[in-house]
Amino acid sequence: MLKTIKVILLVLLIGSLYVIVNEVASFNYIYPEYHVKIDEVEVVSSKSIRIQEQTPLIPVKYSGTLDFDTIPEGMRKSLFISYMLPAIVIERERLLDYLRHIEFIENRMVNKRALRDDDLLFFKEMMVKYDATSLKDLKIRLYPHPVSLVLAQAALESGWGTSNVFSKACNPFGIMSFSNDEPRRKFLIPDQKTEIYARCYSNINQAVEHYYLFTAKLTSYERFRKKRWERSTSTDLVKLLKSYHESTDYSFLIESIIRKNEFEKYDNITIDKEYYAYQKNYLQLVKSYFVDYF
Repeated sequence: MLKTIKVILLVLLIGSLYVIVNEVASFNYIYPEYHVKIDEVEVVSSKSIRIQEQTPLIPVKYSGTLDFDTIPEGMRKSLFISYMLPAIVIERERLLDYLRHIEFIENRMVNKRALRDDDLLFFKEMMVKYDATSLKDLKIRLYPHPVSLVLAQAALESGWGTSNVFSKACNPFGIMSFSNDEPRRKFLIPDQKTEIYARCYSNINQAVEHYYLFTAKLTSYERFRKKRWERSTSTDLVKLLKSYHESTDYSFLIESIIRKNEFEKYDNITIDKEYYAYQKNYLQLVKSYFVDYF
């Protein structure tokens, strides 16, 4: 009798270990923490900008802005691209990781499997942050549009970094402010002899992050978001950006910048794998599993 009980316990133990190892080894239960190591660089001159227009990309966070108006035109575009590109790619990868995390949660919900408290909290926070009405709507809002389109808008709106709004407010996208509660600055438009308020950002990464959030939430970009969810190209998406600017030829100008500067080559640019770091190792995953279930 005692021997039978031991055999049963041993079988149960082996079965439990098999389930645990299978769950942990395949990352089916714990979503691995995503982290990119970023080199922080203070901009003191044009020499501070690392020229990198090829993949893989070294993730850089620049503090401070550069007066691109003083840089010779022949060098300006290359420097502006290298200044903007890391921030855009870093944010794109962060949004794609958010999307994968949401799909991970969705998969567990569909299969009626347990969710950790931190996954539920993440899901709720994302729903609120993006004003999403459903899980599918959240995924559509999170999915980022191509690097080429973001880069072209930054180039046009900032005049390749020569505008006052860019140099004084670190605002490459010309995003306006309509609330006193926002960090903002007043600017005069000489041609129209009117004053506007533009959003101020502490660095270019913050500006890119808000730009993606801006286009993810406003109802005027709903068709644009649905089209990008269908994996449309920049040249297709740009036709749905009429609400971004009053100019009637805005879409044409953006498309011209993309084509003339061959920006679409940046759509597949990736971050150097050496800069990725997943914080949880195998033993931590096993420990977390036991804490949650036992």
